[in-house]
Formats: sequence, C-alpha cells, structure tokens
Amino acid sequence: MPARNLSGLEGLTDFGLRSDVEVRSTLLRALTDLYVQKPVHTVDEERHYIELALRLLEAVDVATRVAVAKRLAGYRAVPPQVRRWLTEDVREVASELRSHSSPQASAEPATAAASAAAMPAEDAPARAGERLTGAPDTIDRTSAGVLNELFFAANAQERRLILLNLDVVAPVPAGRIGIAPDLSVGRRLEAAALAGNSEEFAQLLARALRIPREQARRMARDELGEPVAVAAKALRLKRDVLHRILLFVNPTVGHSVERVHALAALYGEMTAEAAEEMVEIWQTLPLNERAGAKHQPLTQDETVRRGARATTAAPRTGAAPRTSERRNAS
Repeated sequence: MPARNLSGLEGLTDFGLRSDVEVRSTLLRALTDLYVQKPVHTVDEERHYIELALRLLEAVDVATRVAVAKRLAGYRAVPPQVRRWLTEDVREVASELRSHSSPQASAEPATAAASAAAMPAEDAPARAGERLTGAPDTIDRTSAGVLNELFFAANAQERRLILLNLDVVAPVPAGRIGIAPDLSVGRRLEAAALAGNSEEFAQLLARALRIPREQARRMARDELGEPVAVAAKALRLKRDVLHRILLFVNPTVGHSVERVHALAALYGEMTAEAAEEMVEIWQTLPLNERAGAKHQPLTQDETVRRGARATTAAPRTGAAPRTSERRNAS
C-alpha cells in the first residue's frame, strides 16, 4: 500500500529540538499543512485551527509567519481571524498573503457550513462533517517520526491542539489499526498502574496498541500524560479507568489533581479518530522490537481461545518576535 506522506512534512526531517521557538515554528507549519489539505472544515475543526494559529503566530519568527501566509494565500477558506492577523502583521507577512491570494480565497464564506453550501458538488469532495476519501492507506515512516517528536516536544496546550487537529486529514478507517476493544485490557493496565509497575504497564500497552515497546515505555514515563489519555481513547477505556491509571502510572502526573482533571477533559474532547491517527503514527515508528514478537495472551477472549487449543494441541523527536513587530493595519 502507498505511504501517506503528509503534505509539507517532507522538509521537516532535519527538525531539531534546540528551542521552544523551533518547536512552535515546526508545529505551526505542520498543522497548517494539515489544515489546507481539506477544502472545507467543520465548525469545530475551524475553531481548533484558529486557536492553534493565533496562539502560535505570537510565538514564532517572521520567516515562519511568511511561510504560513504563503501556505494559506491560495486556500479558499482561510479563517477570517487568521487572515486579519496576518494582514496586520509586518510588511513581509502581509504582502505574502495579499500577493498570492486568489479572488476566491479573498472572498471565502464566513463559516464552513456556508462554504460547503456555496461550493458546487463537483468542487466539494469533502463537505462540513465529511471526510476526504481516496487518501493513501498508511502514513510514511519519516512523517510518523517527525510528528511523534513534535508531539513529545510540545507542551500541554500544544499537545491538546495537535490532538484536536489530527483528524483534519483523512482519519484512519475503522479497524485499520488492529485494536479490538476488550474490557480485560483496561483491567490489566489498571492493575499494573495501581501496583506501580511501569514496566508491566508499558509491556501491556505495547501489545494492546501494537506499538514498539520503547515507545510504550516513553508514553508511560511521559510527565504530562497525554500519551496515556490517547491510548485510553483508542482502546475505548472508560473514563473512570483512565482516571485511576493517571493517578498511579506516573507520580509526576498523579500528584497533580489539576493535571489529571485536564487529561480527563482532553479524553472527552478528542475524537476516537484522532486517537487512532496518533496510534497509527506510533505503529509506523521504526521497530527495534515488535510488541508481539514474544506473544503472550492479552485479552480475555484470546486467553480463552488458547485454553481451548491447549486441550487438543501442544503448547507452542530565529527568536520569537515581539508583538510590537506587527504593524498596525493601514
């Protein structure tokens, strides 16, 4: 199957994590590329991108803002708030947006719903609330590595924005990541967390999500906690199970009631599609050891099946501008 190399991410393979400015610059460019891949967005998708863009535009350098303006210039549905911010920015940014904007892009409808209604059927392969079809089946390894490092380098607010924007692109088709909901998985993960056994927790997580063991360990050790919330969403764990896991799996997370509540809220806010998109990224990472190489039964159904077979067979990853850099609109 062809690999899905997310547009605009090909040039990010030399991405370095030397400063917060670099992380925010790369994040803004990458998620803007994701945003413009879809011709029409739902109200929630547009709101999430506006929140992302306006927050990060204040924290990145002029070169990044120029690149974002250029990327959005030919896009027919630039959110008005973002367009206004860029046209009131320094001359290089404002001129980039204006010089490359098409008449259609300058006169986009105010809302995604209006845009979808205004577009002829043949020009609207994805209307509000729908998903693009015909996308390649898997994300490529390079893009997966870049997005994974972006995610782990980001702070809590930026991670939230990543997760709320991931399903802007075509989501993972149901069942493709190979995860079948099973209550016994949640029970085993919870038991390992309650026992303070982070290694056992990571091993269970690796097998459940079919991701590299080292990636699962990184998720369990993460001091902000979003990776565990993503895993819980993808595995369809109940919110109270996630809450107990967060309290015990990592002391840095569990000792902050505010952090636990924020992660529980994120769990409710993100879509299952976004969680599965993130899991697909993790499944695509280079494998030093495949989680199922030495397979052990994980789910209750699998354990039962093995028991039945046993009766008949032998065992077998520029400085930030000041707000004053922006010029007043003329």
